[in-house]
This record gives sequence, structure tokens and C-alpha cells, in this order.
Amino acid sequence: MAVEVRKISLWDTLRLQWRITAPGFFQGLVASNRSVLAWRCRHGAGRATMHFLRDLREKYRCDHLWTWFPFGRTLLVFAPATMEAVLSSEANAADPFIKKAALSRFIPEALVISSGDEWRARRRFNEGVLDTGTPHRYRETFLRIVAQEAPRLTAETRDLRWSDFEALGERISHQVILGLGVVRPEMTQQLARMVGRSNFMLRDSSAFSGFYETLGRDLARKDAAPSACLLHDSAPAASKGGASDTVSVPTQMGFWFFVLKDALELHVARTLALIAAHADVQRRVREEIRAASGSGADAIENLRYLEGCIAEQLRLWTPVPILLRRADMSFSPADGVAIDKGRKVLIHAGFYHRDPGIFGGRANSFSPERVRDGSPAPYFFSAHRQSCAGRTLVMFVLKATLAALLRERRFELLEPAIEPARIPYLYDHFGVVLRARHDA
Repeated sequence: MAVEVRKISLWDTLRLQWRITAPGFFQGLVASNRSVLAWRCRHGAGRATMHFLRDLREKYRCDHLWTWFPFGRTLLVFAPATMEAVLSSEANAADPFIKKAALSRFIPEALVISSGDEWRARRRFNEGVLDTGTPHRYRETFLRIVAQEAPRLTAETRDLRWSDFEALGERISHQVILGLGVVRPEMTQQLARMVGRSNFMLRDSSAFSGFYETLGRDLARKDAAPSACLLHDSAPAASKGGASDTVSVPTQMGFWFFVLKDALELHVARTLALIAAHADVQRRVREEIRAASGSGADAIENLRYLEGCIAEQLRLWTPVPILLRRADMSFSPADGVAIDKGRKVLIHAGFYHRDPGIFGGRANSFSPERVRDGSPAPYFFSAHRQSCAGRTLVMFVLKATLAALLRERRFELLEPAIEPARIPYLYDHFGVVLRARHDA
């Protein structure tokens, strides 16, 4: 039976720009604007966006709505089956104009803004180096890095703030990529400048040149990596005749620098905040960590409840709430739904993750024990063929870092407060203050 597809009114299209497009631009297309995020949190802007999408779906009584989204006709999809069909289809690419225009300012030719044969070549390279979907070959070395760096965060008796998590993210991510003991603050500063300018689709030429010149020197040196690391396998690939022209190895690595540091500082801080706000969860996750057999990477892999805590944080505060696809060719993800070549598809994963019709009573609560009970699949790493190539590695490093912190300390959330009965739609992680305490 063919599903219904409707076109929303001009007024509702304008409202969609106000609730989704404008906030996305002002909060930051690539990097979050601190003051804008704080303002939106204070004024409940996340709740207003969710209510708008809910009301839009109810008004038209339809899960497939044609609208306008920068820059062109776009299908807004609410139906889970159609979302799955779109994300698994080879007929679309994750490189719409607005995404490509922003990210290309600091990671031109990266996998995340590629399509066609170039996407396939870059995907193979990323999956090969990052060991997508399987435990990473260097995970024991990565665990050693975490074991050295995580205790720095709680070595002194003081409150932990965002700057502390930024430093932790820098030190771990740089060593995972460049090797044990290699941390380059100047590259962090250059990357921050590039990302900041990319929010406005501009390039910081000085920072761009400096960042990639440094990375190029590392790739050119045969003995560049002092230990097993991502650079260890990337450098040989860069030297193969013709391969780097298509793959653009430095650009792929530039994205790893950005996403791994961002993932560590953001998801460690926010997951700790949620755990600290739920006493029973903190007790249970610390019991699991302490009861884990052994101290190696296998023990980290088996921390399922901790993994559930991270997954719930990612679901509740989806880091990339909008999944935008561009049709490479005309296709039909559902009977009666025709998408012409060049049209876009918008999936609001943030709304999907908070939909009681999909996730039931846990939609707005922190419920790590229910992550593995057959619930609907989340899309915080996107999904299927264009899912995050580094998802397995990122999850392992996050689990290792949180386990190292929670094994010896319990945490109190000082601010911003979290009401366990209903987790807010937005959270100002820049203002987070956590206190680490020894067990009594």
C-alpha cells in the first residue's frame, strides 16, 4: 500500500527555518557557539524545536513531508522504515551543499563529504586504518595511553570544568593518532581556528597551511610514529603510487583529529554528568567496572552497562541531530515516495531519539539498562553504509576513559543540574562542573 506524501505550507516552511535552520547556523554548523548554546538552554529552545516537529507531524497526519531546506526541495521523513531505507540505500550521498561548504573549509576531500568512486576509495582507507566494526588491532596501546592520561584529570582535589575535559581530549586523541607521548597543542589551536571559521564557510589559510604541513612531515617520515597508532598505518598508504591522490590521506587524518578530540571531551563530560545525576546508575556502573575480570582491552570491551550509559547519552543529546542526504539518482525508499535526483532527504535523529512513539517511556529518561533489550536502533553514529567509520574505535576509547575515571572516584554534578525525571533536550556542557571524590 502506497504511503501518503504531503507538502507543507509556506508558513510552516518558514517556521521550520526558524526552529531548525536558523538555530543550527547560529549555534554552529561545525563547532558549537558557547554563548548561543547557553542562551538556547536557558530559554528551552530544544524543547520548542521538538514540540514544533511533533506538532508538524500531527497537523499534516503524515510521516513524509515535502518542504524547503537550504538549498532546495527536501523530504522530511518521520517514518522509521523509510529512515532505514534511505540510510541503507546506495542512491544517496551524505554530501549536500551546506554540509560540504562548511566542512570543506578545513577537511577538503574528507570521507564525510565525498560521494561516488572517491567515497568508496576513502571509505576503504578509513575502514582499513580504523578497523571499523571490529576491535582495533592497537587497542592495548590505546588503553595504555588512557591509563596514563585519565588519572591526570583527578590527580588534584578540585572541581572539574570544561577546560579539563578539553585537555584530556587533546592528550588522548593526539597520542592515539600520532603515537605514545606525542601531543601537539599548536595543532589543536590551528584546528580550533579552522573549525571556527568553517562555521561561516570560510577558511583560515594560515592555520590550514600550518596544520597540514605538520601532518605532512609526520607522514613523510618513515619512523614518524614512536608507537603503534593510526599514523603507523596511514603513512605507508600515503606513499603508494597514486593512492593518496584519491584518498587524500592528510584530509582523512585531519577529520580524525577533529572528531576524536571532540568525542572525548564532549561525551566523557556529558556521560559523567548523567551518571553523577543518577545515584543508582553510578553505583551499578562502578560495580561493573570493579568486577571486570582482568585489566586489558577485553575487559573494557565487556563493560556492557557502561557502554549502555554512553549510548543513552548519545541518544538523549545526539551530537549530529540532523542527517541530511542528497539523492545521487532518483529512487523510492517507500511505496509512493519518489525522490528525484538532486533532491534532499532530512532525518531529524534528535527528534526520532526522543519520540515516545518509538522509544516509549524511556524516550526522555536515562535508562542504560534498557539499551540492549531489543529497543529501536539509534542513529547517533548515523547507520549502515555511511555510518561513522570510527564508531568502534571511538566507543572503545570512551569506555576505557570513563572506566579509568570511575574505577577510583565517584562524581558529583554541581552544575548545570539535571533532573532525572526528565532529561533536558539541550545541555550546556561548556558550563559543566563535576566534583571527583574518593570513596568513603
